[in-house]
This record gives sequence, C-alpha cells and structure tokens, in this order.
Amino acid sequence: MSLEIIIELAVLAMAIAAAWLSLKPAPPLDWERLWKVALATVIRGEVEVADGGPDQWWERLSVVPYHPAGRDAYAKLLSPQLDDIAVPALEGERQLVNRLMKVDTVSERADIMYREAEAASLALMADPAELGPAYDPESVLAPGVTWESIAAWDSTTQAAVARRLSDVVVAVVGRDTEALLQAVPQVEVVAIEGVNEAAFASALTESQKRLVVIAEGTSVRDFISLLKDAPGLRDRLLAVIILGTDLESDVPDSWIQTHFQHKDFDTELNRRTLYMAVTDPGEDWRDASGQRFPEPPVPPSGWAPIEAVDLGPLPIAKQDPRLLARALWILLTFCVVSR
Repeated sequence: MSLEIIIELAVLAMAIAAAWLSLKPAPPLDWERLWKVALATVIRGEVEVADGGPDQWWERLSVVPYHPAGRDAYAKLLSPQLDDIAVPALEGERQLVNRLMKVDTVSERADIMYREAEAASLALMADPAELGPAYDPESVLAPGVTWESIAAWDSTTQAAVARRLSDVVVAVVGRDTEALLQAVPQVEVVAIEGVNEAAFASALTESQKRLVVIAEGTSVRDFISLLKDAPGLRDRLLAVIILGTDLESDVPDSWIQTHFQHKDFDTELNRRTLYMAVTDPGEDWRDASGQRFPEPPVPPSGWAPIEAVDLGPLPIAKQDPRLLARALWILLTFCVVSR
C-alpha cells in the first residue's frame, strides 16, 4: 500500500470520527444541574440589573454549590475514596476525588469542589443554551422563553409558567408561600396547615387538577407517611420537593427506609412520581445525606413508580427567597412537563 493511500485512509478515518462525534447524542437532563443552573440564572438577572459583572456574579454564586462531577456530594466531602466512585465514573470525577483526598478538612474540600474547580464555575456561568435540548426552556415553557428571559424574570416567562401549570395546585407545607406567589401570581398556591388527606382534598377542588408539593420542616415526615396510606392522593401527585429536612434515610430500619418502597407508593396510572430533595449542609458542611429520599430496590415486576432525585446541597438560609422561588418555578415546570 502506497504512502499516498495510507494518508488518504487516515484522513478518511478522521473525517468519519469527526462526523461520529458531531452526531453524538446530547446528554439527558440532570435534575440537579437544571436546578443549580436555574438558580445561577436568576441570580445573574439580579446582578445585571445592578450593573454588576462576572466577578459580582461569581461572588453571589458562593451560595449555590455545584460541580458536574460532584454526585453523592457528602461522601466526597467527608471521606473521598476512589473505590467509592460509581461505575461508570463521570467526566473528571476521578481527578476531582484525587484532589479532594489530598486535603484534610471538609471545608477545604468544599472550597476545592465548589469554588476553586474550573469545572464548577464553568457549569454555573457558561451559557445554559449550550447544554442541549433537554435543558431548552422554549420546549418546556413556550417559544421565545429563553434563559435570558428567565434571568430577567419578565412577564412572558411568568405567563408561560402559569400556562404550563394551569392544571396544577402547588401545596406548600411548613414554608411561607409569599415568595412563590409574588414570583408567579397566576398559579394556584395553597398553604397546608394540617397534614391530613382532607386538607389536600380541599385544595384539589377540580377533578383535572394535579398536585405538586413543596415541603420543609417537621411536617415532611407526616406528609410522606400520609401518602403511603392515601392511594387517591398519590394518583394526583406529580412531584414532591423537600427542602433541607432530615428523613433519616441513611438510618437502617428507619420508617423511610422500611416503608418508602415502590409497592407501597404505587399509582393507578403508569406514571413515575418525582420525589426530590434539596439537602442543607449548614455552615459547617455537616453530613446531610439523611435528608435525601432513598432509592428503593426495584421489585421483580420491574415497575418502579418512585423516582428519587437528589438535588444536591444548598444552604437554604443563605438564599434570597425571591430568587429561590423563581428557580423553584422553573424546576416545577420542567417536572410537570416531564410527567
């Protein structure tokens, strides 16, 4: 074979490889990434209104910890081990853990993972339009509603959220509803005072209405316990988001470990229900892994109606309630449309 033919074949191989890479499918939606990008975007909107720049934005993002390879954050922060990385490893995950293993304190590791790592700043500050179609707000909210619209939190964005959630009741347990109502006044938001089936039934006055629950504090466990014995309520439930509440999901034989099972939380419709948890590490980055919903084993039938989602760590008390509410509306809209 002549050198000329070899070169031509090499060029052809490179062209085929380039074409293959260009056809590589976009990554699927990662719920924590969506959540943290939504927070970063609405914070950017505030910074831009104040004529701030990237430095001011990055400073404000100190309360939004995110690293694209930072799954199972508390294990990485408390006891980073290469052997504990799930297979397949995420891009850059082994390098991140290697770096974390070289420092001794949790606070130092948190600074490395969330403040010093270039991947962290790029993930929060890069143009979210580059994340691919799974993160495209136009496909979820409405044509013309972009990440720029969300940053500005303009009337078009609010109206699009309201239209998408027109058949949804947002029930809030253990948390004030004011910020949510100010962010999108047109959606039906109700405060649940007593955690019982009658309280939720009275909020669902129309048969087509579906339920989303945002919960915080000591009533969260009561609500999850209620769901186990209320199949009619489960059938109308699309998503649950809990904020910084200990479920004891890391405690063997706890109620949540014993009873939060696919069979006990089944639904009449062939639809998975989102159970999402934001964990609050506090000032000292304590282990908050017990605030996450456990992932129950899939039964022999293969039907798994529970979709447990870890939305990652977030210091709740350090969030601006107005901006937290805006990000919650974006997350909720994606949740409802995905069901």
